[in-house]
Amino acid sequence: LMIANGGKFEGKRYLKKKSVKLMTTNQVAKEAGWVTFGDEVREGVGYGHGFSVRVKMSDWDPDGRVGEYGWGGAASTHYWISPKDDLVVLTLEQVMPYTFNTEWALKGLIYDALVSEKAP
Repeated sequence: LMIANGGKFEGKRYLKKKSVKLMTTNQVAKEAGWVTFGDEVREGVGYGHGFSVRVKMSDWDPDGRVGEYGWGGAASTHYWISPKDDLVVLTLEQVMPYTFNTEWALKGLIYDALVSEKAP
């Protein structure tokens, strides 16, 4: 929650806003191309200092939104933060081999369920 709150937790600042910005924006040069894991190309995903960062829409994680950031851990645990939507999501499943299935199944449902300020 501290990162989602711009470096503050329970009213106390722990990180400078500039530090949080560096952590949550892409730091990988365009010339480096997209990160790959085996045959998997993570198009649209860059990396900040500690997080993966969505930099453009793509077929890899099709419901991801530009600006969201997060990370995954062993056994398919994931979290992502969408500053635009004031949203933090954490999934804690224990599935090997590692998969994005639960995150990707939930992501579209969660975003579709949010009330849009543009909705009538």
